[in-house]
Amino acid sequence: MRRLLIFLSFALVMPLFGAVRPLAAQPSHLALSTLGGKVIPTSGSPLAAGNFVVGLNACLLWQQADTTVYWQRFWCIPYLGIRTGFSHHVAGIAGDCLVFAGTLQTPVTHHLDWTISTGLSFYTLPYSRTHDPENSYIGSVANSLIDLGFLYNLPLDGNITFFLSAKLVHSSNGYMYKPNHGLNSLQAEVGLRLGPRRQTLRLPLADTTFRPYGCGFVMIAPSAVMSRYDPLDQITYYPAYTAQIGYLRHLHPCFAGGGTLDLSYNFSHTPFAPEGQYPVYPAASLFADSQWGPLVLRLGVAHYLAYYPLNRTQYYERVALYCRIGPAQDRYAGVGMKVHGDHIDFIEWTYAIEF
Repeated sequence: MRRLLIFLSFALVMPLFGAVRPLAAQPSHLALSTLGGKVIPTSGSPLAAGNFVVGLNACLLWQQADTTVYWQRFWCIPYLGIRTGFSHHVAGIAGDCLVFAGTLQTPVTHHLDWTISTGLSFYTLPYSRTHDPENSYIGSVANSLIDLGFLYNLPLDGNITFFLSAKLVHSSNGYMYKPNHGLNSLQAEVGLRLGPRRQTLRLPLADTTFRPYGCGFVMIAPSAVMSRYDPLDQITYYPAYTAQIGYLRHLHPCFAGGGTLDLSYNFSHTPFAPEGQYPVYPAASLFADSQWGPLVLRLGVAHYLAYYPLNRTQYYERVALYCRIGPAQDRYAGVGMKVHGDHIDFIEWTYAIEF
């Protein structure tokens, strides 16, 4: 049952996959690369030797080159794609890893892109409940994955482009399986991308049809977590949720911002609430959105409006990826993280409606 719950939770369609799915054409590019990097320890010196990772990646990319579509023109013909990869941890930290993720690459300059991927990572040697001191990074086989970095492109002869990238890669399970220290690594990739060279846009960026507008929205985000305060060998899942009511201002076809009132509840905190009270966490937040067609990246910061002993800080952050759905694209679904610094409270499986 435990493994089924973890699998079903992380097998939900990632927003990047949802953004790629409507593309009917064949992928325009194939990228192959080799990677090398170093695990960042959760304790001790970050310069500790031996925690190296090596591997291979393959990626299918769809070039968003329809310049009649404003967001593709504005973002200078980005790539949306899916990738898979295999990596080996030389010192045995969490074992080998298989990755399946959606990826987005957006040009910064003619040769430089920034890139983000989200998806799933599967480790062969996750944390042992015997407190193995050499393997204390991650708690589960199945984990969520996010990586962020920059990619340098150098076109060669024909339809071949050499690329070099540097990324920060993070895997964790949002406390669906404890202990959840997470695993972070710095990685570099060297590879070749096969396909037509990216066009150089020299088109006006104005969208004369767009007018800024605002709307309200409501959101619900259920989740499930294991308690940090239960004994290590106790396997109990507790429901958690976040509800929001907010205002969203569309300032530009690709940018928006707004604010919300949040109400969250983590049932694993119930035994520690003051007598006669429930650990309901009200908060106020501000956020900013960047949008690539149906795909939305949301970054926000919130401040609790009430104090509880289990709050590590009075502030928390939210990082989320959503995919807009429906004929009017006034609904969206996706996944977010409610975070205190490097500490994830829980993963938010989100559904929202604008009005």
